[in-house]
Amino acid sequence: MKPDKEYLIQLVLFEISGKIRDEEKTELHRIIASDNGAKRLYNELYADYGTSSDYNWGAGEVWNNIHRKQRKRLTGICISGIAAIAIIFAGIRFMKPVPKIQPVAGNSKHIQLQLSGGQLIDLSQQQGQVAAGGTVLQNNRQQLHFDAAGSGAPEYATLTVPAGKEYTVHLPDGSDIQLNAETRLMFPMTFSGDTRDITIHGEAYLKIARIPEKPFVVHLPGTTVQVIGTEFNVNTYTDKQVKVSLVKGAVKLRADGDSLLLKPGEESVMREGMPPAVDRFDPDDVLAWRQGMHLFHQAGAAEVATLIHRFYDISVQLDKIPPGNKTFTGSINRYRPVAHFLEGLKYARFLDYYFDKDSILHLTPPVAGR
Repeated sequence: MKPDKEYLIQLVLFEISGKIRDEEKTELHRIIASDNGAKRLYNELYADYGTSSDYNWGAGEVWNNIHRKQRKRLTGICISGIAAIAIIFAGIRFMKPVPKIQPVAGNSKHIQLQLSGGQLIDLSQQQGQVAAGGTVLQNNRQQLHFDAAGSGAPEYATLTVPAGKEYTVHLPDGSDIQLNAETRLMFPMTFSGDTRDITIHGEAYLKIARIPEKPFVVHLPGTTVQVIGTEFNVNTYTDKQVKVSLVKGAVKLRADGDSLLLKPGEESVMREGMPPAVDRFDPDDVLAWRQGMHLFHQAGAAEVATLIHRFYDISVQLDKIPPGNKTFTGSINRYRPVAHFLEGLKYARFLDYYFDKDSILHLTPPVAGR
């Protein structure tokens, strides 16, 4: 399966410039080690830019060069293997704290915008008008608007939303993307090509502006979603699984050489090594996160611990699984204090809890007789 070439190029340039994250570097070298086409692309980029000290990394002329050479030399390169680029959130493991999203740089608890040219913008701190490369942005009330887009070849950006936060991006083409906690969005600051390509890891709700001559393409781990104008939800939180839930319009999914057309009200669940499954979904359930809610249906303790961390950015340790495969059905509201939900778990005799001296939340089975 072909990974996103633009993202692959971005990873190589991140490595050349010394700005690559550890998990991104690991994934990059896994891909190039398993596929000759990817390795050839890697070597070509290093040959062109790896020894140069006089170019402005990430500047327009570099990307112009890349796109010109890509059209001439890279068309037809077949990159095989599964490009399952590092999932942001791997889930909770027994007797260990819930792992947190890894930061690009700076404050890991803040919403951050990292440009491919190296500029890092802390959107939790910088409010109002923000200069991002050649683009002018407005950052207000957990929303990002484009005031004036840059010109020339696009500079790429990575927006990171950590646990306990949510954020909405209004793209310059009129599309809106609402991002859940622990989600990363990679996108160009301007859509200058024949398609509008972005990459998402985590969960997001998308309202895509209809531009028939310029299709919108969403790259997910192992899956590509092609749209013209529509509304849908994507969820890649679970390792090796992608969910796409269509609310309005139509989308075409591509994975492992197969394609699938979804209709409104349908949800496709794609798991690695299995054919995609399509079923109806309940929008009140799937989209509850947009109102700060999550609905549990016979959830295990690990799932509950995971959501507590994601919604509240609290380090969670599941000390022991409740006996008898006991499950929980209920809801969590990120806009209410976490103690409200924890007391509900305790009242339901599903889990007890306490905080240690390091502010780590411990979840334990309820004590008999209490």
